[in-house]
Formats: sequence, C-alpha cells, structure tokens
Amino acid sequence: MPQLEAWQQVLVSEDFLTSTHGKLSCSSCHNGNEQGESMEQAHTDLIVAPSSDPVKACDTCHGTLGAQHQESLHATLAGYKETIRVRSGQATLSLELEKMFEAKCAKCHTSCGQCHVTRPVSVSGGFNAGHNFYKRPNMTLNCTACHGSRVGSEFTGQNAGISADVHYNKGFQCVACHSTEELHTAEPGATSRYDNSLAPACEDCHQVSSNAYHAVHKNKLSCQVCHSQEYKNCYNCHVGKVESGITQPSELGFKIGKNPLKSAERPWDYVTLRHIPISPDSYDEWEPNALVNFAALPTWKFTTPHNIKKNTPQAANCTSSCHNNPAVFLTQDDLQNMSAEEQAANQGVIVDKIPD
Repeated sequence: MPQLEAWQQVLVSEDFLTSTHGKLSCSSCHNGNEQGESMEQAHTDLIVAPSSDPVKACDTCHGTLGAQHQESLHATLAGYKETIRVRSGQATLSLELEKMFEAKCAKCHTSCGQCHVTRPVSVSGGFNAGHNFYKRPNMTLNCTACHGSRVGSEFTGQNAGISADVHYNKGFQCVACHSTEELHTAEPGATSRYDNSLAPACEDCHQVSSNAYHAVHKNKLSCQVCHSQEYKNCYNCHVGKVESGITQPSELGFKIGKNPLKSAERPWDYVTLRHIPISPDSYDEWEPNALVNFAALPTWKFTTPHNIKKNTPQAANCTSSCHNNPAVFLTQDDLQNMSAEEQAANQGVIVDKIPD
C-alpha cells in the first residue's frame, strides 16, 4: 500500500468538526495546552496517538473496550512472540530477542486509532478520511493494510489465476465473519488467533448435514481441504542482514497434511497447511544460534485460506484431484530440499499414506 502524501496525513475535514469526536476539544484526547500562543506552547505535553493508552483515551466514553483490546492478540502480538520463544527453547525471550522483536515485529501491533481513524503505522499511517472515526474499520485501509499479502490477496482474488473468495464476491467484508468481540478480546493464555472461542466457523452459517459428501468427511477434513484454492507460501525469510533478506519468492501452492492443532474445536484429521517464512538462522544477526529448539513447531502450519470456492478441483472430482493424488498432500518428498532441522520440524504433519 503506497504511503499517503503529507497533506493527506494531517487533514482535518469539515465533516469531522460536526461529528461526535469533532465536537470535543483537541486536548480532550491529545492533551497539550489550549492557551498556548505558539505552536510549541500549544503542543506542550502533546499526545500524538492517544489510543496508545486506550484505557485513558477511549474507555472514559467507550466502557471497557480499550482495556479489552490491550489484552487482544492485535495489541500484544503474543502469538508471534510465543512462536519465537518456543523455537528458542527459552522460558522467556532473551534480551537480544526481545530487542529484535521490538525493532522488527512490534510495529505491527494495532491501537484503537489504527483501526478506527487512521491507517496502521506499519503502512505509514495517515487518516482514513479527515480524522473521522468509523465504528467499522475499512477493509482495505485497515484490515488488509496489515493482512494484505496473504489474506487480502486471497480474499479479493489478487493472485494470478485464482478466483476471489465466494464471500467477497457476495459483498462480504471482514467484519461479516470476524465479530467485534473476537477482534477486541483474547482468551486467557491465547498464543494463536485460533485460540479464541469467538473465532468464526463455517458451520456458523452452513449446515454440513445437508450434503452427503460433508457427512462422509465430517471430522476428517477441514472445510478448506475441499473448498480452498491455491494460496501463497513463503520461504527463507530472515529478519537480519539485508543481503540475506527473503531469498526465495513466494509460491502459490496447495498442501493437505495432518492437523497440528487437533482439538475438540478442530477435530479434523487432515487440514490445509501453509509454509511460513522462517529458517533455523532467521535471527542469527541478533543472537547466533538462537533457535536451538527450531523443530518444536512445524514450518508447514495450520491455515485457513480466505479463497473459498464452492467448486474447486478437489470438490469437483475427489478421485483424481485428492484421492490417489500425492501432489496435493504434504509428504516426505516435499521436505527433501529442506534443512535437517526443518525436516524434523514437519514430521508430525506429513502424510505417510495417501488416501485411496
């Protein structure tokens, strides 16, 4: 997403001045000195981003939403941090990895303002529409500004040769499935977006019992196994030296593997897996050999692609496109060109016997 021009980032529009927030004084949210006669005096103790402290800035008017958001994965990024911690084999992140996380990862966290009035800092900010506040975040300027490279591209059909998600074609936006409650809260101890009982499920809208194929595959296959199209997979991303960088472009692909997050909420034997961009030396510039427990988590991870289609090759012809077709399953052969650590990491998700 291109950076906004300077005049777009600071614009306060006429309609904002007549809105609920616009009727408040600037200092109500931003502090400062209203009596100041110069810019320097007026900006004394200015708070540029009030919702960086949402309890103080937002909850005075909005109940406890700010406090709830502070515990959400959007705010804490606990999922990312926990993944690094587990791979490092540490009880808590080392000082060097904490510094790396703050420098390279923390800018992706969102505040209330970065969803409801400005674009996220990770895309250089700027007001969405003249300082106006919106109850519903803008799907393009807010949601896919952060979640665009995979989710956004899949959902809107930006990947070459791949159709947009059927829900997008029906006019759905992110909030049609992802509720306010889900986005503002987190389950105690949640370390993944999937650790949320409020997360959407296909069955919330679709009755699986009405279809004979669904009945046969219930609890065996996730919905995406039959109804996802090819999706983006990334390889060999390093956060360190520029010359290391991303050493391999993303690739479109589709892989079915064993369910690494099997539970009562996710009972399926087989699910779609996405390759994530990490390698054993990803953080070596910050802390050499930090990921001593690299194989503790697979690099082919549970995924729910946002490119759903009723009639996919898998759904149209099970026999030729899925059963007896090793190409769509993650097998040991797919790991042959990977490091020994990465091969070890994925032993729990590869498929040994292709369904006939």
